[in-house]
Amino acid sequence: MGAADTSLVKEQADDLVADSLAPRGVPERVHYATGVLLGAEDFAAEQLYHRGRMGRAFAALYGVGTVAGLRVSCAAADNPELEVQVAPGLALDRLGRLIEIRRIQCIHVTRWLAQREAMGATALERINVIDAVREDTPGEPRLVLDVFLRFATCPHGKTPAFAAGPFNATDYVVPARLADSFELTLQLAHDVGETEANPKGTLAQPQPRSPKLEAMLADLQGVTDPVQLEAARRLWCMESALDAWPEPSHDDPTRLPKLAEHAVEADWDRVLLARVAIPVQQADATRFPTVDTAAIAAIAAAPQPPPGEHHEPRWRDLADNALRPIVFNPYSWRGAL
Repeated sequence: MGAADTSLVKEQADDLVADSLAPRGVPERVHYATGVLLGAEDFAAEQLYHRGRMGRAFAALYGVGTVAGLRVSCAAADNPELEVQVAPGLALDRLGRLIEIRRIQCIHVTRWLAQREAMGATALERINVIDAVREDTPGEPRLVLDVFLRFATCPHGKTPAFAAGPFNATDYVVPARLADSFELTLQLAHDVGETEANPKGTLAQPQPRSPKLEAMLADLQGVTDPVQLEAARRLWCMESALDAWPEPSHDDPTRLPKLAEHAVEADWDRVLLARVAIPVQQADATRFPTVDTAAIAAIAAAPQPPPGEHHEPRWRDLADNALRPIVFNPYSWRGAL
């Protein structure tokens, strides 16, 4: 978890989550008047109002996903610990919160696997890794991991304050700053559509729009009359807007509905960055998998594709950036490099 310094205690719950999903009430601003006594709760309410309005606007206008940067890479060559690197960048989560990474961050897959292998034989995380090995291509078992980015509020620094509650202390301190930080995690990519013939099913794929909107967009391709095309395009835009309101989950009203790429137990506000496929070896279906160094070496030695061909994941890279949701403004002006 990134932050301004290393004096983190623990993550703090973000009031913006409950405020954004509240079914009743309206946004409230602090009213200032001469002689009014302001307390800590008033300044917190002031911050919450502005953060909530900005987050609501960003989420409604731009959706969720990568805004800039955050390229994920996991080189097949000269990478014995299978280090996954996430480049600096900016993303928007589902509540419109900005998640910023200012320097390269790393996750080591071999260490991630070693931690789970060292767990007890009945540990759920260890069992899940064993069961997650898949062989979509015969003779090429692999472990597929998703890289997620999550917004996190991290208190840090200390400053003197009056003791809260029925206490009398002269050395009471509170956090001096709340860092709009982040958390990078690896998560086993989960399967959907399991059948008896195909028990592994297919890997979950992010769905940018509802099936209804996808069908309406496909129908636009067959309209040739300019007047009908404009009417159909406007109807699609209107339906897109009407379906965009962030309704809470029916199962848990304290959070948003689960997306296709999210596992059942995961934080559903996480933003998918990339999918990493690691070649592995497994003696049998009950054994913990090990990294297949020979298969990775073969990927590292693969010949370069012909010039001009589009490849994703990139050549000799185990990370696939193509699945991530994207926030893109085609009219943005970035200047000449």
